[in-house]
Amino acid sequence: MSMIRRTHKSQSRVFVSARPKDAASVIARNLLVRALRQHNLHHILHGKPAVVSFLVDQVEDTKILIRESLSFLSEIMNGRLDFDAVWWRKEDAGKASTINDAWRLISDNTIVFGFAEDFDDIPVAFRELSDGVVKLSGPDSRALIAAFRAVFGKAPSEDILSSASRLSINVLSICLRNGVPFNQAVGRLHRYLSAGKASPPTVETDHPRLEALAGLGEVRDWGNSLARDVKDYREKRIPWSAVDRGILVSGPSGTGKTMFARALGNTCGVPVQVHSLARWQARGHLGDLLKAMRSAFGAALQSAPSILFIDEIDAFGSRNDFSGQNEQYCREVVNGLLECLDGAESREGVVVVAATNFPEKVDPALLRPGRLDRHLRIPLPDVDALGGILRFHLGDDLPMVNLESIASHLEGSTGAVVEQVVRDARRRARIDQRQLSIADVEHALPLRIRLSDAAFRRACIHEAGHALVGHLLTAETGSSLEVVRVMRDMSYQNDWGQTTFRRTPGFDRSRTSYLAEITTLLAGLAAEEIVLGAHGDGGGGEEGSDIHLATILAGRMHAALGLGGSLVYLTSNDSTKLLEHVRQDSHIRRQIHATLKACAHRARTIVSHHQRELGILETALAHRGHLAPDDISRLIRETDQGCTGSASDRTIGDDSADPT
Repeated sequence: MSMIRRTHKSQSRVFVSARPKDAASVIARNLLVRALRQHNLHHILHGKPAVVSFLVDQVEDTKILIRESLSFLSEIMNGRLDFDAVWWRKEDAGKASTINDAWRLISDNTIVFGFAEDFDDIPVAFRELSDGVVKLSGPDSRALIAAFRAVFGKAPSEDILSSASRLSINVLSICLRNGVPFNQAVGRLHRYLSAGKASPPTVETDHPRLEALAGLGEVRDWGNSLARDVKDYREKRIPWSAVDRGILVSGPSGTGKTMFARALGNTCGVPVQVHSLARWQARGHLGDLLKAMRSAFGAALQSAPSILFIDEIDAFGSRNDFSGQNEQYCREVVNGLLECLDGAESREGVVVVAATNFPEKVDPALLRPGRLDRHLRIPLPDVDALGGILRFHLGDDLPMVNLESIASHLEGSTGAVVEQVVRDARRRARIDQRQLSIADVEHALPLRIRLSDAAFRRACIHEAGHALVGHLLTAETGSSLEVVRVMRDMSYQNDWGQTTFRRTPGFDRSRTSYLAEITTLLAGLAAEEIVLGAHGDGGGGEEGSDIHLATILAGRMHAALGLGGSLVYLTSNDSTKLLEHVRQDSHIRRQIHATLKACAHRARTIVSHHQRELGILETALAHRGHLAPDDISRLIRETDQGCTGSASDRTIGDDSADPT
C-alpha cells in the first residue's frame, strides 16, 4: 500500500483536547499550521473541506508529520472522522492502486493531506484537485522556540537556534526528549551541531602508550594483548580471524575511555579514527547519517590495520526499547551500524572500540561475536591508581614529591578530575610566572567535606550491611563482591561509600535471585536500622541509589519479566519506561511496595542474626577505608570461629522476602 493512516479512527476522539508536548509533535504542528496560513489555506483551520498536497523537505520526517496531521485534524473536526493523511511514496507513483486510493480518499473525506518527496510522486488526480501544493520546509528557529518552550519552558541562544534549523525533526526530538534537563538537551544539541570530521588516519604518537596510563585495570591487559596480536598479524604469523574484532569499554564518565582508545592506537602503532553518532548525525538526514557511517568504516578499512573508536555508543539505543514517533528512524540507524560491524565486505584489519557510560542501554545484538566481542570495564581509580594518574599528568614536574596525600584527597574522583586539578595548578603557577609547586596542586584540589563522627559511623555501618548480606547471599544472587569503600573526607560531587558487586556470567537468574539482589540493595538501610534505630537519607534521592535500583528490580519482576504475581507483560526492562509505567499504575506500585517491604524485612533478619560480623566489618572499614573480597571472607570466617556456629549454620533469612 502507498498509504500510512490511522487504523482505528475512533481513537482520535481521545486526543481532542490534548496539546502536543513532545518536541517532535510541537515542531511538526508548528510547521504544518504556519504553512497552511502562508498559502492562504486558513479555512482548513476551521474544519472546512480541503485537499492539500505537501512536499516534504526531509523524507524521514514524513511519518511524524502524518501522525501530527491526524492529531491536529481530529481537534479541528470536533469529533467528525471524515479526514485522513497519506504518504505518496516514490516507488508507488503511477500505479493503478495509487490512483484508485487517491480518488477514494477524496470522495470519502472532508479534509485530506497528502505528503510526498517530489511533485511527480503525487497522483495527478490528487494534485489537480488540491487546494494547494505546499512546500513544507524543515524546522526553523520559530518551530524550535515553540518546541523548547513546550518541553522546557524556555528557549536556547540564537546561535543554537539558527544552526539547528538544518536538523531533521527526528534528530531534534531525540535531543529534546521529555525528562532530559534543559542544559543537557542544549549540550547534546550543541555536540551534534559542532561535530566535525573524523580524526585523520595517522598514528598519533603524541598520545601516551598504555603502559604510561594508570587505573585502566583489565582494559589495559586486553590492549597489550591486542598490540601483540596486531604485530603478529602484520608479520603474517597469524590471520586476522585470530584477532579480536572489537570491544565495548564501559565505566563512569571521566575514567579515560577516549584516552584509552588513543593510547591503544599508539601502542599498536595504528591510526585511530574517532567517531560518534553525533558526528554522523550532524547533517540531520537519515540518508546522510548512514552514508557518513559507512564512509567512516570504509576509511578505517583503507588505512587498516586501524582502530575505529565510537564514543557514547549508548546514544544509538536498543531496539528492544524503541517506541513512538522515532522508532523506525532509530531502528534503521542501529541496523545500519550492525551492517557496518558485520561488513558486507571483509572488515579485515579494523578493530572497533566502542565506549559508553551506560552499557545496559546498548543493543544486545552489538555485543555478539564478530561485532564487539568483549565487554570490559574501567573502574573508578583507587588511591594507588590516582597517584599514577597524577604522576602522568604532572610529567617532569615535581619529580621528588610524594603524591600520596594528594591522591588520598582525590579518592573517589575520576581521571578527568585529576587532569583538571593539574591543569588548574599549572594555570596558577603560570599566572604568577614561576615554576609549579606542590602548593599549586593542593590549592587546585576540589572542595572536601569531612563527615562528622556520627555520619561516618553511619556510612561504615551502611556499607558493612551491603557487604555482609551480599557475601551471605552470593549463592542466590550470583554476584560476588569486588570492593567496599568508605570515605571520611569526600568532595562535594562524590558519595561517601560504595559497595560493588560483579555478577557471574551465565548465572541462572530467577525470582529467588532477584529477591536476593533486592535484599542486598536494602541491606545498608537495614543495618542502619538495627544498629542505630533508624536509617538516614543516604539510600535514596537520586538515580543509582539503593532505593532506586531496588525499585527498578522489583518493577521488572512485576511488570516485565513475569517474576511477580502475574505473567502479563506491561512494559520493557528500560528503567525510564518502567518508572513511567509505575507512576501511572497504582496496582503495580502496591506490588512493588510489598516486595521491597518483604526484602527489607529479610535484610533486617539477616543483619540481626549476624551483628557480630557486622560490627567487625564496620570497625575494619572505619580503620582502613576499604575492604577487598578476601578481607571480608577472612573477617567473617574469623568471627565465626569465636561463635557457637558458622554463618552458614545461622539464619540468612528464608522465603520471608517473597510477599506472595
